[in-house]
Amino acid sequence: MALMNKLVEVFPTRPLKVMNLKQEGSMHQIRRLLAAIILFALALFMAIRNYPGLIDDYKISQNPVVVDYDVEGTCRARRIVDNCSVKITTDTGQVIKRDYTFIGGKKGNYQVVTVASADDPSLVTINLAIDNMRTVFLTTTVLILLLLLVTWMSLGCFLRTHKMIKVIKEINGQKLTPVIVPVKLVSYGKIITALYRASNAQGINAKYAANFNKDSNGGPIIIGDKIRNKCNVLAVVGESNSVPILLDQEFMRCDFTYNEMQALKEALS
Repeated sequence: MALMNKLVEVFPTRPLKVMNLKQEGSMHQIRRLLAAIILFALALFMAIRNYPGLIDDYKISQNPVVVDYDVEGTCRARRIVDNCSVKITTDTGQVIKRDYTFIGGKKGNYQVVTVASADDPSLVTINLAIDNMRTVFLTTTVLILLLLLVTWMSLGCFLRTHKMIKVIKEINGQKLTPVIVPVKLVSYGKIITALYRASNAQGINAKYAANFNKDSNGGPIIIGDKIRNKCNVLAVVGESNSVPILLDQEFMRCDFTYNEMQALKEALS
């Protein structure tokens, strides 16, 4: 309470310009959105590429029969993963092209036999696909879920930052009041993301995010002790919106004068 009284005493009473930090600029927002789109597209591509073949292989495995069909193909080993493209020619001249991904990383040639479904002879695969079906399914599913998780995180960060930017535009040029806000800090390399909740103009308790760079603005101004990744930080609220906007350690968020910054730093020390 004593600290807040000091801050209120030295805090500028004039209207202040509120700015986005570098990590909250348009280019960074575009990158977050593009990352979410690309990751989602990659997850969709993996699903389309693998699941239809896995479904066919599962159907074949329920009632398999070995058939003597001609098989041509190549495999490219990348560490422990083999990507194989196979062309199967049936006795009727039908050509079936399939792509397989195996966990193995074998450097030599694979010896394979062709397997068809006794219930539906048009479904044809190779024995390696049947043998690795469960492993491929689990690996594919885990990778897709991880991609979707990162997609959701990127999109969530974009939306939270976008909401905060809208608040900044609304309170820009107003008289501001210092407040203390509880946040959760998440670090990714040089980037520090502060996650917090606040009631917006409609009275809805929403999530917001502020992004800081350790090199350029040092991160949020932590008040008191930091317990694990949770702490209180210094923020400001405007006259027309009660959503807090977090200040940075270099006081670049607002157009403070040198004397104002020095007074705030002394009050915080």
